[in-house]
Amino acid sequence: MKNNYAFVFPGQGSQYVGMGADLHATAPLLDRLLRRAEELTGQDIAGAMLTGPQERLTDTVATQLSVFALSVSLAEALVERGVRPVAVAGHSLGEYAALVTGGWLDVDDALTTVARRAEAMRACCAETEGAMSAVLGLPPEVTTEIAASSGGEAVVANANSPRQSVISGTGDAVRHLSSVALERGAKAVVPLEVDGAFHSPLMTPAETRLAPLVAELPLRRGDVPLISGISGDIVTDPEAYRALLARQITSTVRWSKVMERLRALPAGAFLEVGPGQVLRGLFRHADRRTPVTCCGSYAEVVSLTGASAPLAA
Repeated sequence: MKNNYAFVFPGQGSQYVGMGADLHATAPLLDRLLRRAEELTGQDIAGAMLTGPQERLTDTVATQLSVFALSVSLAEALVERGVRPVAVAGHSLGEYAALVTGGWLDVDDALTTVARRAEAMRACCAETEGAMSAVLGLPPEVTTEIAASSGGEAVVANANSPRQSVISGTGDAVRHLSSVALERGAKAVVPLEVDGAFHSPLMTPAETRLAPLVAELPLRRGDVPLISGISGDIVTDPEAYRALLARQITSTVRWSKVMERLRALPAGAFLEVGPGQVLRGLFRHADRRTPVTCCGSYAEVVSLTGASAPLAA
């Protein structure tokens, strides 16, 4: 099989109850990561992922750990069957799966960091009221201009595609800016079901809490090119990248720029590795001709690779 895929990894919001059930019965790595996640947090992560209910899975800690564990396990299954990425990138949380798959960070170090990241973000959400809404049909630069009128109460959290952005901030500011966006020509503004104002200054306490762990992460130069979701550029220096990663929780996700960088690389197609089809939709918003295949289950791994042998322990 020609290995010319770039792997892209989704973030929080792509989860659904029952995701990864067929892989969990097959992949030792997924079972091990879920068990370790439960040791780190004292929560039943596997139960939330496999049987729900949805309210339990949407807890920030359960969501982030289950999406991360499933994503890296799917990537390992693909690589074991001969599908190796020519580049990797991840949307917010998904960047940690990209780090592991690209060889920039060991999976156990990444899992611990994701657990602490999720706990810090959940604690921050409990202390500060926030909201997020997707703005559809306006260029990110227009949404940025609108957000700037809030005096810092809200910001553009995600510049997702040429016609989609997400605003994040205090509930009052997000609701007001949603009305302004509609007046400025947005096709729709969709409130997101999240615990707080991710990728905004309201997450500064979480970022501060996580900073010492990020400072000590054993990052190294990977063997697969990595596109940073924070800068939208190819990572060349692990230490310079560490400074970006330390600011990830409050920084804008520049996914539109990430897609541009990926399309400029010698990747013939893209694989969305993880639950859902969010990133495929964003690629299609930017250019409907972009070939993106979703790989969120063991069945899809088998379909893509034509190999159904059990995964190695």
